[in-house]
Amino acid sequence: MRAILTYHSLDDSGSAISMPPAVFRQHVSWMVASGVRVLPLADMLVLDRDDPAPAVSITFDDGFMNFTDAAAQLMAARLPVTLFVVTGHIGGSNAWGGRAESGIPTLPLLGWGELERLVAQGVSIGAHTRSHARLPTLPPAAVEDELDGCLQDLRTRLGVRVEHFAYPYGAADEDVAAITGARFQAAVTTRFAPLSRHDAPMWIPRFDMYYFRQPGTLESWGTPRFRRRLWSVQLRRQLREVLT
Repeated sequence: MRAILTYHSLDDSGSAISMPPAVFRQHVSWMVASGVRVLPLADMLVLDRDDPAPAVSITFDDGFMNFTDAAAQLMAARLPVTLFVVTGHIGGSNAWGGRAESGIPTLPLLGWGELERLVAQGVSIGAHTRSHARLPTLPPAAVEDELDGCLQDLRTRLGVRVEHFAYPYGAADEDVAAITGARFQAAVTTRFAPLSRHDAPMWIPRFDMYYFRQPGTLESWGTPRFRRRLWSVQLRRQLREVLT
């Protein structure tokens, strides 16, 4: 099995975007010792999807200040990571559009100086728009501005060439995917699934690590217990989508 892992914030609030720091340390230890390869996102996306050798890629969304703790652990363990950043909120917070979200902690985001240091340390940068807007709700010109502005900000401030994109909230439709495909090699979603050869470049699934916060859940990778958990999470998410 191969999959892209998604984290957001390292904190103990218990929110849907939060991973307890102690559990993350256990995840890193498992990645080092498990024998499952940890690959850069760019490498993962060009591998033969029919190759059964297990592998994961690590991604973080939004660019929280506490990512520096994650990066220090990952760099010390020589594990690659991609950070998707919202350039219009650099140095601000995740109160997207100036509004806090119920049940989600409002936390500080990395500044440009911190991002420059992380890039120098080997962290890969991906685009996550300028404002974290739900792209399907915007007219095409506004979607283009969100993507082009983000790319320009990253190129100007960090000097990086960005090839990968993460849809805010995982929200996309065919029109948004077409605009994204004209600018990026691949885009990641919030669809909860392992990678397969059927995945289109603009619709790449990921495992949200919110569902692996309990000790031992990620560490059971490849076992019947792990497969049962995947099935359970997928079923719950499908039911929630139907009900909403």
